[in-house]
Order: sequence, then structure tokens, then C-alpha cells
Amino acid sequence: MSIFDLLLILLVLATAMASVGAAVLLFMRRWTIAWRFLAGVFVAWIVYLGAGALVAVRTPQHIMALGEDRCFDEMCFAVMGWNRTPSTIRANGATNGGRSFYIVYIRISNRSRGRAQREIGRKGVLIDRSGQVYEESKEAVRALTPVNGTRYPGLDAEVGPGQSLETELVFDLPTEVDYPGFALASDLTINPARIVIGDEESFLRWPTVWPLG
Repeated sequence: MSIFDLLLILLVLATAMASVGAAVLLFMRRWTIAWRFLAGVFVAWIVYLGAGALVAVRTPQHIMALGEDRCFDEMCFAVMGWNRTPSTIRANGATNGGRSFYIVYIRISNRSRGRAQREIGRKGVLIDRSGQVYEESKEAVRALTPVNGTRYPGLDAEVGPGQSLETELVFDLPTEVDYPGFALASDLTINPARIVIGDEESFLRWPTVWPLG
């Protein structure tokens, strides 16, 4: 946990306390003091979010190397390699000349020495130069499964302490996308990291990627 995580927690707690205090003051008909409480909270959030936006736009994009771990507490992920092959998602199984499968090989590691863990709410995506995001293709997985006969675990797979496992994710992209990057995105409805100053998942910041090209 970083100092900015603690700052966000303190700001949330201060907001809750100020809101309760303002509600009590409004009930007591002390309008002026109550509105000052609420105005103070509003200004604090504006300053905080403004600082987060400034840091995000001034921070260069983080580019990962193949085999380099990106960790979330004790759970780490690394792209170990990738492969590009013609897409075959057609009724007759023929090659689709306008699209390509990207198969990304992922290592999931648990640095903990005490217990098995999993990273809930984590998914892999591909991002092109323009920022277009491509989700994992379930149709592509079904098309390739008869070929290799293996079903691979998702990124939320449980990993034993000090152990690692490897999995594959498959994406179906237009052929003209020639330099996508693999990124770890959040599948959570609410992701507090989006508003943590300096976090790699904070809003307005280009995501951390492993280039596939």
C-alpha cells in the first residue's frame, strides 16, 4: 500500500465524517456552517482529482518486456510470448483473410509463501496504437480448442504459495492491427485504483503494456 492509497482512504473517511457532521448541522438549522462543511469536501475532491489528472498526463506509458512481472500485491503476471495465426472463425472453418488470432502466453505467479491466492477481477485485453481495446474472444478459443485439445485457466486461477502456472488467452483482431500491446485490465464494477494518484490504472493514464510486435 502506497502513501497515495492511504491519502485516498483518509479523504474518503474525512468525506464521510464531514457529510455526517453537515447532516447534523442541517438538522440543527445551522445552514451556513453545514454548507461550509460540504464546500470543503467538494474543494478537497477537486484538488485531489486535479492532482491525479496532472500526474496521469505527465507520466510516460510503462512498457514491459517479455518475461517481466507486473505484480498486484503478491500476485504477478508476465507475458512469456505470443503467436499470430490466421483467423478461422467461419461456418466452414476456412481461413478468414481479414482477421488474425493473437495467442498470448501468460505466466501467473504467487509470491506468497503462506497460502494459495488468486487475483479476482483481472482480465487481459489487447490495445492498438489508437487506444482501441480488444477483449478476449470466446469464439477464437472454441475455434482453437479442437486443434490443441487443451482448455486453459483464466487469469483468476488459484495459484499455490511460491508457485506459478501458465495459461493462454486468444484474441481475434483485424489483420491491419500490426502492433497491439497486451494489458491487464480490471473487470470490477468499482475499481478504486482508478482514482489513486500515480497508480498505473489511474484515469487518463495510458495503460501498462507488453508490446506484441
